[in-house]
Amino acid sequence: MKRILSWGIAAVLVVACAPRTETASGHSEPDLGWLFLEKGPYTLSTHVDAAPGAASFVLVKDVSLMAATPDTVLCKVATVSADSTLSVELGMLEPGFYQVRLRDSLRWNIGVRPDAVVSAPDAPEDFDVFWETTFQELAQVPLEPEYKELPEYSNELRTCYEVRYASWGGAVSGGIVSIPNAPGKYPVQIMYMGYGAEPYYMDPNAYPEQIQFLVSVRDQGIFKAGQDRWIDRGIGAKETFYYRGAFCDVKRAVDFAASLDKADVTRMAAWGESQGGAFTFLSAAVDSRIKAIAPSVPFLGDYEDYARIVWWPVHEVFETADTEGISREQLFAMLRYFDIKNFAPKVKCPVYMSFGLQDPTCPPHTNFAIYNNLGTSDKRFLCVPTCGHAMWQEPVWERERAAFLSEMLQ
Repeated sequence: MKRILSWGIAAVLVVACAPRTETASGHSEPDLGWLFLEKGPYTLSTHVDAAPGAASFVLVKDVSLMAATPDTVLCKVATVSADSTLSVELGMLEPGFYQVRLRDSLRWNIGVRPDAVVSAPDAPEDFDVFWETTFQELAQVPLEPEYKELPEYSNELRTCYEVRYASWGGAVSGGIVSIPNAPGKYPVQIMYMGYGAEPYYMDPNAYPEQIQFLVSVRDQGIFKAGQDRWIDRGIGAKETFYYRGAFCDVKRAVDFAASLDKADVTRMAAWGESQGGAFTFLSAAVDSRIKAIAPSVPFLGDYEDYARIVWWPVHEVFETADTEGISREQLFAMLRYFDIKNFAPKVKCPVYMSFGLQDPTCPPHTNFAIYNNLGTSDKRFLCVPTCGHAMWQEPVWERERAAFLSEMLQ
């Protein structure tokens, strides 16, 4: 079986039936020679969709991709063999992620010991006080959920509802919940949605012995109503930034799930992708009732390095900051209150994180800025080396996540 990885103006042809490479902390499926989990020296050996012969080979650091002149760590002439094999001695490389540039036309990412990437927390001195005060204000808001039954997504096994409830600052949040009809207590899956993602409805037959709750934070999900931009709202101050309220909605979702009569609060887990991956980490950091999490390609981490790697959505934030006269120093100082890596040490439960090595939206470096600062040693990761941001389309992650959550919620 073959798979094409598109990048830039060309493609890398890889064999997708290769075995996995694995360590105690994580693994890559398949093993294409693009993710190095052990100590070096390293040799890149892979098949490429390129004509045989001499080829320029350049390796640049991912954290310099937005620079006018990216940081080159290796530049040499390599050879593509007659069977399209590329083999290049890389020597010793620091832990991190790098972009390969072959003949100025083929580009793809490789990774080196991601669980050794260092991006230390940089929470402001009043970080804990700010969030404790905010969550205390949230706790004073009565939940008062309102339910609307959805018969078209219900049957004799489970009943589906659209739910709305009050959150911090007078906003409404909620989502879609599917609850077993039979008496008893049931484990709970809380699912957090990606940035601007469309809501969906659970199959009532899929998990008949679980409660599933798909969360919509303020102005997103079931509340979106044509909106498509939240990342730069209220960036002038930590008190007004959009994600202050959205982070409260993440915690309020746990409050709601735990309030359900049929919820077994000793068996509550969370998962989500992209923004939902960030929210998943946050849920465990701010609420110990979350017993396990499975985040994927998490957003909202390591903002300053994030801006060195990708263009979107950083440019939207920078444009708004420039319009409002907010300096870069002021902007990043504010964003430290909302950096998931600064919440990561508070996560104590088991974690299984997945990422795509070719992710141009939430780059792997920022994923591991969170992962490597977690307050739990019970953690592991899955890499799909050919995947970009759409880990939700990868069957291997769906299987791995389901098995992990089944183990955690049994």
